[in-house]
Amino acid sequence: MIGIFHVFMWYFLLVLYKGQIKGAFGIYEPITYKTGCTLWGIFFIIAGVFIIAVTKYPTRSAKLGREVSRILLFFYPLEFSVALTYSVCSCSNLFRRQSDLTSVAEEAENTF
Repeated sequence: MIGIFHVFMWYFLLVLYKGQIKGAFGIYEPITYKTGCTLWGIFFIIAGVFIIAVTKYPTRSAKLGREVSRILLFFYPLEFSVALTYSVCSCSNLFRRQSDLTSVAEEAENTF
């Protein structure tokens, strides 16, 4: 399902991208084409096919796959915590930069 969604979204963005007209800022180039969004969808579809085949006919490689899954399940929360920490630190820097500026209400009071 995820793979089909990726492929269809890539196609939808392709249709939108081809129908653009050049505006004041140029033509928008979607990042999904540069990152290969449709390839992600194809990989998800192929992975789903392999998972279904392995569950029907389990082999010795299925044990290895389970071990890899356990390792990945450990690293997913680790990756999430690193991304969350990075975003919180980045957002806190935004508020520090604005502390030097005066607010709109203070500016309005100073003009009267």
